[in-house]
Amino acid sequence: MKLEGECDMKQKDFQTADLYLSAAICVLLGIVPNYKVESNRTLFVFPISNDLYGAMNSYNNGVALNAYEFAQMIKRLRAEMIMRREMGGGRG
Repeated sequence: MKLEGECDMKQKDFQTADLYLSAAICVLLGIVPNYKVESNRTLFVFPISNDLYGAMNSYNNGVALNAYEFAQMIKRLRAEMIMRREMGGGRG
């Protein structure tokens, strides 16, 4: 079982259940995550890269994000999270 935010070294993926971190990554990098459902919990999955680490570092250091973009991405990811949790599957 993976811990929240744990990297899967075999697949080179970063998985997290953190909605806000995931939304920030999406806004900063202009990408959307893949999804994985484990134990009725949706994980956001991103390919590991230097850009990903940079975005995570920026977020953790309080980077200024466009409030509208960030809020819209949170809504979008939350809807995906709920839908996939209810369906019991994810896009891989």
